[in-house]
Amino acid sequence: MPKPRGRVASASAVGAPHGRIHIAPVGFEVERVTQPLEEDRADRVYLLTRAERDAAAPFVEEVTRRLRKASWPVEVRVVRTDLWDVFHALGSLRAIFEAEGRTDRTARDVVPLRVNVSTGTKITAIAGTLACMLWNGTPYYAQVSRAWYSDRTPRVGEVHDVIERVEPVGVYELRAPGRELVEVLEALDRRGGTLRKRDLLRELGLDRPGPDGGKSPSPQAQHGRLRRRLEPLERRWGFVRTESAGPRARVQLTDQGRLALVLFARTPAGKSPT
Repeated sequence: MPKPRGRVASASAVGAPHGRIHIAPVGFEVERVTQPLEEDRADRVYLLTRAERDAAAPFVEEVTRRLRKASWPVEVRVVRTDLWDVFHALGSLRAIFEAEGRTDRTARDVVPLRVNVSTGTKITAIAGTLACMLWNGTPYYAQVSRAWYSDRTPRVGEVHDVIERVEPVGVYELRAPGRELVEVLEALDRRGGTLRKRDLLRELGLDRPGPDGGKSPSPQAQHGRLRRRLEPLERRWGFVRTESAGPRARVQLTDQGRLALVLFARTPAGKSPT
């Protein structure tokens, strides 16, 4: 990850359970990013942006400049990702949640990580809300009473957005599929996204004896094992699609399944914050 920008005298180490940690995608906004941080006296903020030469780069610089002059120590980390690609955005968000130890929604005495879903793009708003539903996060929306933009090219000015209030966004918990179901998605991904059932059986090891040893399961038992995994993935989650029927049937990873891999796989896609 790029070296942190801004004041680096954060009162909270990465992963400390009581740190006030924020994530804010940066588009053509300044106050919408900085004011919630000021109100919460954030210990650390991850600013999501696209690239050095992105049109929003001056806004990232202005946000960093203002936070550098803040009256309390705040650490600024700039994370570069694709704000228009939900896979990249979610991968970056997941990496931050994991680095900060905020992925367990049931953990006690842990301050939830806060995500600004009013800045950046619509993709980052969706990704940020989804991340909070999956892990230990709280999304919020900075409501404006007046916004400033030029007619064509947004430029940094003294005042951009007049913030009326910052409101939490209510979300519900989104449960992840079980480990053995995620293993099916990982197996399909390793082999290009599509496999015959017989090959998927071998890839998952469902054709081998169980942990207690003994004989290898019969073909019927093998397909029964696989069916118990595929049915919820296809009917409940929509993560896979079965084409045709019988032993030559192919199982295909769907777009929703590829997104699930970003969220639940042991090695997620996207840029790590460390």
